[in-house]
Amino acid sequence: MGEKNMYNFNELVNRHGTHSVKWDEIDGNLLPMWIADMDFKAPPAVLKALRDEAEYGIFGYSTHENIPGILKKWMQDEFSLAVEEDWIVLLPAVIPAFRAACSLADGPVIMHVPNYTGLLNTPPAAGKKTVLSPLKNTNEFYEMDFGDMQRCAGEGGKLFFLCNPHNPVGRVYTRDELEEVSRFAKKNNLIVMSDEVHCGLVFDRPHIPYFSVDDYSMQNSITIIGPAKTYNIPGLPFGFAVIPGAGLRADFVKACYTLPEIGIFNLTAAAAAYGESHEWKNALVDYLRSNRDYLEERLKKNFGGAKFTHVEGTYLQWIDLRPMGIVNPFQWLVDNSKIYTSDGKIYGTPGYVRMNFGTTRARLTEALDRMEESFKKLK
Repeated sequence: MGEKNMYNFNELVNRHGTHSVKWDEIDGNLLPMWIADMDFKAPPAVLKALRDEAEYGIFGYSTHENIPGILKKWMQDEFSLAVEEDWIVLLPAVIPAFRAACSLADGPVIMHVPNYTGLLNTPPAAGKKTVLSPLKNTNEFYEMDFGDMQRCAGEGGKLFFLCNPHNPVGRVYTRDELEEVSRFAKKNNLIVMSDEVHCGLVFDRPHIPYFSVDDYSMQNSITIIGPAKTYNIPGLPFGFAVIPGAGLRADFVKACYTLPEIGIFNLTAAAAAYGESHEWKNALVDYLRSNRDYLEERLKKNFGGAKFTHVEGTYLQWIDLRPMGIVNPFQWLVDNSKIYTSDGKIYGTPGYVRMNFGTTRARLTEALDRMEESFKKLK
């Protein structure tokens, strides 16, 4: 407990004027609670590694031969999974990997809606059709609709994009649900690409990497992970794919041929994040869980009528304010509360907003205070 107290997630860092998309690309009077970028400094081990690399002063073509071993150990420590180093494919970023995956199967790409914009937008950018299956929503608890997914499979697609933990609804799928995904994939001869970039940030149950579910998932899936969200280094893109199936892995590597090399600072940051920042990550999860619980409590107490998910993973709260008589919640929050969230329409579900609670408790409190004052005026 003493080590966890070393990390000050309450530090108010001024991010204005720092080339921050989150803070500097919106009106300076707005409180940014939108893009998935936390307001915390990166882990101390990452900061030290980057300083040391900068002081060395030579930035030639680079490699980091230890990274596969670091990632293998991280997977063992995090998920109790034995991963072979040759299953791991290093990536300069995750969204280009989504694009590469689009070339691995014919027909449209099947995926859920709502969904992360990077997943929704990639197939059309690759010249492929998408077939969307709405998640079943029962009182803001979202589940996969396997009957509707079968309808989608009937349109001839051979590639399914899964998002777990799910952005934006915050689900962390159970083993039973993931086993059902694998049965669905096997029945329809599908390759599953699973976006698991938030897999280090779960609160209520362990995360289960998709490739580990059963024999079919082991041989017919691409599981993509990266440190951007868990270790708050999205400005240093890096990712990796776990692909146990040798044939599929070879095809994926070919599809990634034109992707750029990984920069030395990105490699250095990733190695320090995955290899030396375990305690920091655990402390972060505790802090985010506390923020989640505080946010839920305030929403229930002061915003009666609002509908929202119970976030099982990520730091993103999915909220519907329309039951309170607000027709356009995103714009209403901008105009009345001076809060900038993410508009649900970009995730395929207009009327919702996605609020980022990956910030200090003080900023989260300020946002909720602003909302509360606005709702009082609305009443």
